[in-house]
Amino acid sequence: MAWKHTSHQHFNLFSEITLDTEKVGRELETLIANTDRIDVNVERINFALESTVQKVRKDQKNFNEEEITAFKNAVTKLKEDGDYSEIVGIHADMSHNMHGTMGPIGLLRFLGWHRQYLLEFEEALQNADRILRPQAESLITIPYWRWVDPFPEWLQDFLPSIPGTPDPVPRSLSGSKPSSNDIDIIINGFDQQLSGFNVDGYTRFTTGLEGFGRRPDGSELPAHNQVHQWVGGIMNNTRYSPADPVFWLHHAEVDRLWHIWQKQHPDLHPVLNDNDRIMDPWNETSYDQLVSITTLGYNYQSESL
Repeated sequence: MAWKHTSHQHFNLFSEITLDTEKVGRELETLIANTDRIDVNVERINFALESTVQKVRKDQKNFNEEEITAFKNAVTKLKEDGDYSEIVGIHADMSHNMHGTMGPIGLLRFLGWHRQYLLEFEEALQNADRILRPQAESLITIPYWRWVDPFPEWLQDFLPSIPGTPDPVPRSLSGSKPSSNDIDIIINGFDQQLSGFNVDGYTRFTTGLEGFGRRPDGSELPAHNQVHQWVGGIMNNTRYSPADPVFWLHHAEVDRLWHIWQKQHPDLHPVLNDNDRIMDPWNETSYDQLVSITTLGYNYQSESL
């Protein structure tokens, strides 16, 4: 199936991203006003569900040596088998319209699309881990990296590489990334975003979390986009950033923060209809199926900011 989404100019680097807030605000107002809201099937959503099989995504700083080795070995196997480059290629295909720089629909698809993308990678990671560690009591999961913490020490020498190039790609680890106060604004001060525009709470929240928000003083609110830029190297590339293994830890933190916010605001969802609600290229997956991580079978080691 050829997916058709209305999109805007695409930026190749996170450091190149500029956004006309007035223009975007007006476009979002128009989209929301002209889109019939679809009620999410709340009977399928249970944020407190306790399942007998729940994967736990850990804080990366709590990974022990066995888990660190298992993660690295599984990623290496995926690369050697050619599976990793295929997974990166999904993200490189911007026809999926999954970033806010691509327009209002991309902004509203950002969180749901990347939640499914993490699940797809985690399944591949665990399949590789199962082959490498057939006797393991539990399989490796994607850890999360709190942005307020330093770059994961155990990933410092686990550098990304690009197919066809012999040398690893260095990271810069410079610039601006979120502080604890910024995280609080993203989660608890989300209603400050896009002030003056008639948009809903979900739109205001995802605007801040993706990296288009503002602090109360009007300065840029660092979030997802800015962390990509801070890490640098291939992580600064909007298409091929998953080539860096830290991408998965970074987006697990995005997903964790969304989950924390969701528990506080379970009735707020994106205004998406028709194909925009389907998280292509996964033709059978709609936003509705991605609302609750407990229903999806995983949780996070901590839900504190």
